[in-house]
Amino acid sequence: GFNNTTKSTMRRLSLYISLLLSCSYCSHVTSFALFHSRRQPSALLLASSQGANGNESIEYLGKGADAIVRPGVVLIPPSFEFSTYLRECALFIHAMGFDEQLEADVIRGVVIDYPTAFTMGEMGGIEGKLADNIIYRGGSQGGDSVMMLHSFGGANEIGTSGIYEGGLAEAMKACDNGTADPNQFKFFFNYCQFGTQELEDIINVEEDDDAWVSVQVPPKMVLSDCNDRGECWKQLRNSIRQYIRSHE
Repeated sequence: GFNNTTKSTMRRLSLYISLLLSCSYCSHVTSFALFHSRRQPSALLLASSQGANGNESIEYLGKGADAIVRPGVVLIPPSFEFSTYLRECALFIHAMGFDEQLEADVIRGVVIDYPTAFTMGEMGGIEGKLADNIIYRGGSQGGDSVMMLHSFGGANEIGTSGIYEGGLAEAMKACDNGTADPNQFKFFFNYCQFGTQELEDIINVEEDDDAWVSVQVPPKMVLSDCNDRGECWKQLRNSIRQYIRSHE
């Protein structure tokens, strides 16, 4: 678990954060050339159900083999998923493209409801109002990298999600001068990565009418503080069940 992180890993993470402060944007991976998923939106799959964020809706984007996978969606695993990072999680897909090092198309996402016991201030390199923001365990891959997602705006929007990546120095400045709220920013340690066929094989598995589900959620939900692991998973599973029952 993250609480057993070694001192060497802590030093590497602290160094990485320091490097981020010297850059305009939070670059966490080899650059991608975007490709189109074979799972394309279908009008028959799209509908909305009332979410927990007031009048903001959760958009249902299909289940199992019909689930839409694209940057900006959240994938919700079934109850029978027991892998370490994918069990009872909400997985935000933030990148799809060609990895030059692997020479293959990959899909990357971060678990949005796996909080750690550490803040950005404790890990080093971050001062000011963002120092109290918790770090979330995004996955097991990424070489001890940190990524920042936010709703403050900018050039690096992820799909049409209203979620943006990077801009750490600007974020710190905006929060400290009061033009941005620290709750608009969320930090992730590492990420999950899949080959396209690998993710398709995972998503296509269905047992007792339970399967992976794709949804698009309000930015506020992606960036919300989660006190417990699996908090968003439980909330979204309940919303999905209500939606499916109402359309049976």
